[in-house]
Amino acid sequence: MKSKALGFCASLACCGLLGGCTTDQYARMLIKQNTSYGKINEAMVGSSEQLQEQGAIFAGRQYTMPDNVKIDVWVLKASPKAAPQGTVLAIHGLCDAKVTYLKLAKMLTEKGFNVVLPDLRAHGRSSGRYVTYGALEKHDQRRVIDALYEEKIVSGPLLAFGVSLGGSVAIQYAAIDPRVKGVMAMAPLKDLKSVARKLTNTPFMSDEDLQRVLIRAGEMGKFDPKSASALQVIVTLRCPVLLVHGKLDTMVPHTDSEELKKAAGGPAELELIPWAGHIGMLFGREAKIVASLEKLASGSLSAPDDEKEGEEKTD
Repeated sequence: MKSKALGFCASLACCGLLGGCTTDQYARMLIKQNTSYGKINEAMVGSSEQLQEQGAIFAGRQYTMPDNVKIDVWVLKASPKAAPQGTVLAIHGLCDAKVTYLKLAKMLTEKGFNVVLPDLRAHGRSSGRYVTYGALEKHDQRRVIDALYEEKIVSGPLLAFGVSLGGSVAIQYAAIDPRVKGVMAMAPLKDLKSVARKLTNTPFMSDEDLQRVLIRAGEMGKFDPKSASALQVIVTLRCPVLLVHGKLDTMVPHTDSEELKKAAGGPAELELIPWAGHIGMLFGREAKIVASLEKLASGSLSAPDDEKEGEEKTD
C-alpha cells in the first residue's frame, strides 16, 4: 500500500510538472533557499555594535538597494603595522553568511588589506526573499563598494574573492566594476542553469520544463536568469582570475572552473585540489588563501608554492 501511494505521488508530481501545475513550486524551491544555517551562526556572535566594541570589526553598515532590500556589511581595516595592499571584497556561499569569513578577514588585515564582508540578499542579516545567483547580487556589491569608497572607509586597489555562489558573484561583479584588479573564485558555479536540477532535485526534468522553471523563477524574483552567469561575462574580464576547485566536488563539478578558465578574456589559472569536495573549501586553508590573494594583489597570478603541493595547476 505504501509503495502504491509513493508511486501515485511520483506520478502526480510528474504529471503536474508536465502540465505546468508545479512550475511555481520548483521555481520557488530554486530561489527561496533555506539560509537559516548562516543566520543562526551570525546571531551567535552578537550585534555589529557589540563586534565593534570588541574590536572584531571596524564598522557595520546597512545599505538599501533600489528594490528596498537591505544589505548588511561588516568592514575590517588593515593593520597600521602592515604595508597597505588595498581592499578585499569577500563573498560567502549559498546558505552561508559573512560571519564564516571573520577568521580569514582578520588574517588579511594583518597583511595590510581592508576587508569588506557583505551578507548576500536573503542571507544573514540582509533582507530579501530570493536568491538570484548573481543577477542582482553583483549590482548589490557595486553599490556597497561605491558607498564605502565614498565614505572613505576603504581605499586602494580592489580584489574580489568568493566561494561557491560567492565565487560566481565575484566574477559577475568584477565584470561590471573596473576597480576590481583581480578575482579569486573557489568552486564557482558557471551559471544558474547548470545547478538548477541539483538544487530542485529534478535530474530527469526535461530541458523544456527546466526552462519554464527558470523563466518562472526570474518572474518571481524579478531578475533575468540568463544574466546569472559567470561563464557569460568572464570573457569580458581583463584582470587576473585565479580559480580553485576540488576534483571531488559533486555539487559544482570542477569542469565548471575548467570552462570558466577557457573562456576568460584575461590571464587565468586553475588550481585543482585532488582530495577536496564542495563543502569546506575555506576551512583550514585560510593561510593559503591569504598568500594567494597577496600574489594576486602583487600582479603575480600563480598560487604560492606551498599551495601547489599535492595540487594540480592548469595553464
